[in-house]
Amino acid sequence: MKKIALLLGLILAFYFGYSQNSKVVSAFNYHNSGKLDKAKENIDAASKHEKTMGKAKTWFYMGNIYIDIYRSQDSVYKNLDPDALDKAYKAYTKAMELDEKNVYKVDILTRMPILGESYFNDGANKYNVGMKALNAQDSVGALEAFDMSVKSFETAYKIYEETGRTDTTTVYYISIAAEFSKDFDKAKKSLQTLIDWNYPEPSIYTSLANIYYKQDKDAEKAIATYQAGRAQYPEDLNLLLNETNIYLAEGETEKALENLQLAAEIDKTNPTIFFAIGAKYNEVVDDTTRTKEMREESFDKAAEAYIKSIELKPDYFDPNYNMGALYVNKAATYIDEANDLPLTAQDEYDALKENADELLSTCLPYLETAHELEPDDRSTLVSLKEIYTRLKMYDKLKEINAKLEE
Repeated sequence: MKKIALLLGLILAFYFGYSQNSKVVSAFNYHNSGKLDKAKENIDAASKHEKTMGKAKTWFYMGNIYIDIYRSQDSVYKNLDPDALDKAYKAYTKAMELDEKNVYKVDILTRMPILGESYFNDGANKYNVGMKALNAQDSVGALEAFDMSVKSFETAYKIYEETGRTDTTTVYYISIAAEFSKDFDKAKKSLQTLIDWNYPEPSIYTSLANIYYKQDKDAEKAIATYQAGRAQYPEDLNLLLNETNIYLAEGETEKALENLQLAAEIDKTNPTIFFAIGAKYNEVVDDTTRTKEMREESFDKAAEAYIKSIELKPDYFDPNYNMGALYVNKAATYIDEANDLPLTAQDEYDALKENADELLSTCLPYLETAHELEPDDRSTLVSLKEIYTRLKMYDKLKEINAKLEE
């Protein structure tokens, strides 16, 4: 009886061992026939059984099955496991650890770029989710999505690196997603790496400088970063104007104005550049902490830039509107001065009112052009109403009031 029992035990052990090996084979066959649900069921069982869980083949097949689950266009298979991508990567890693004779190494390394691409696409998808959340003003959801995006991009880069590939584009997206996820240390590290690699994208200097300035409160590093970027891209207007913003914010107006003069030399046929120059001078005009002389000089420079922009592109709404607003605001200062005068200063009052009316008359064609270009812009309508009222142009005032009531 003891011999029979021993023989029976050996038979059962062989049977169960064979049974688990057959699950690996079944998983392979189901996978080849496209039945991912059955393939998953069999490979999951094999990966948990002591007879097959220590075999490289089991984990190699598991990686193949799970990567195809992740990439499947069939929603039934796609939803078999939300962590299919991670499980595929872990399975391949496990297979490599167990594959002492390197039976599957070449096949796994061949599949790794597919896995890396999948992680990159996963990072891009999560990044898009983050952008949608931002647009919906869901800051919590956005941070979560961007954080997951960073992790997927980082895994993609790691996989590419393991296969001997340095993928600079992935590092670039890590930097963007990390900045959105507010992981500024990681963003800075990635951006500096890109700069060291001479990655051909001027915006990396802007992103790094913004972190230095806004997060680290280090204006010196921010300006140094912009200057390094401008050395690489001397014709890039954004780098120049962003550096100008810091000079303006830090009270270094002379350097800011020097930059604006350089901006005018970059492309004398580009209306956008002259509009941007006008807008920067406009900031100086509106800054009451500046000297009167500086604000008056900047007023003339702003008007000159706006006019140049309009000459290059007459149907450009922004410089037409800004030109009108520039003059309306200056007219308003004359009107305020006039209203503050005593009743006995009639001559001075009349002179200020005349100056204001001249400014309003000068800017009226620009605002009327802006209105023609964008008839529904409310700010333009309100400015025109003010001018028509001041200049007693009642017929046109009636038209504007009707449009505002609409």
